[in-house]
Amino acid sequence: MKRRLMVLATVVVVAASGFFVAAYAMRDEAEDPATEETNTATVAVERRTLKDTETVSGELGYDDAFTLSASGGGGLLTWLPVEGTLVRRGRAAYKVNDEPVVLLLGRLPLYRTLDDSVDDGADVKQLERNLVALGYDPGTVDETFTGYTESAVEELQEDLGMEETGRVTADSFTVVPDELRVGTPSATVGTQLQPGMALYAATGTQRLISVDLDPVEEELAVKGAKASVTLPNGRTTRATIASVGTVATATGDEGDGSDPSASSTIPVTLTLDEPKDVARLSAAPVTVDLTRTTRKNVLAVPVTSLVALAEGGFAVRRDGGALAAVETGLYADGFVEIVSGLAEGDLVEVPS
Repeated sequence: MKRRLMVLATVVVVAASGFFVAAYAMRDEAEDPATEETNTATVAVERRTLKDTETVSGELGYDDAFTLSASGGGGLLTWLPVEGTLVRRGRAAYKVNDEPVVLLLGRLPLYRTLDDSVDDGADVKQLERNLVALGYDPGTVDETFTGYTESAVEELQEDLGMEETGRVTADSFTVVPDELRVGTPSATVGTQLQPGMALYAATGTQRLISVDLDPVEEELAVKGAKASVTLPNGRTTRATIASVGTVATATGDEGDGSDPSASSTIPVTLTLDEPKDVARLSAAPVTVDLTRTTRKNVLAVPVTSLVALAEGGFAVRRDGGALAAVETGLYADGFVEIVSGLAEGDLVEVPS
């Protein structure tokens, strides 16, 4: 009887020992990272457009900065437009002795009085074009100041509350290349004006983005190319490269090379495809994504699907686990171009 009990006890001990050994082995296996399974998913090889882009800093502003100066002789400055105001053709750019000095557009400054006594000239034609744009009829638009021109000027003066002289003088009119946006004033109301005195900073009305580009990245700037712009609020809009400088400008020194840490930049200007997207911003820092290379309609897989091979190069793991060596091309936006080794629709594994 005692012998049977001893045998039974031995079996129980051995069984228990086996249980603990098995349990320990299972625990050990669970804790061994090499035996953990990696969760994967499969994606299909697809065709897509890849763009290799570089993000650079830019500044949102306006085009053609200049200073508006007094066009006529003396007088007391009695009114200036508010900063940020748009001054359009036929509107007062400022007032002298409480009389408006009216904005006209053109390339020729008003260098002489225009009336029926002047010789023919391009400045007369420029005036007549302004009159037509404002809705007045000067007759035939040419370089001759006629009675029709004089009548049209008188009508304009009447509508603006000016003295109806039929004459255009620098005391009452000023000419700039385009409609302007008023900037910081450099004169104050009540100042006694002198010819050519600076009145206020001004810009054109077109919105643009300025980028100072590192010369090593010059290949990114191609006139007419599209770019993506990220605004301060995180929204994006599209822009087009309008101009690329041909001369690098030194920054950080006096331009004489005295500062060895100074760098050079190339000025790049972009115009906005949708100016309304920045209507609430007068000036702001932005980021611009410039495209270096574009590959259209190429086979691509996520970069995370690549497996580095010991002998060099890359492979992907097909659905089912088999490795397939691939030749890669452009990397962009988290994807990689597959030049060879896969076909469209093939399934490859990616970490999930």
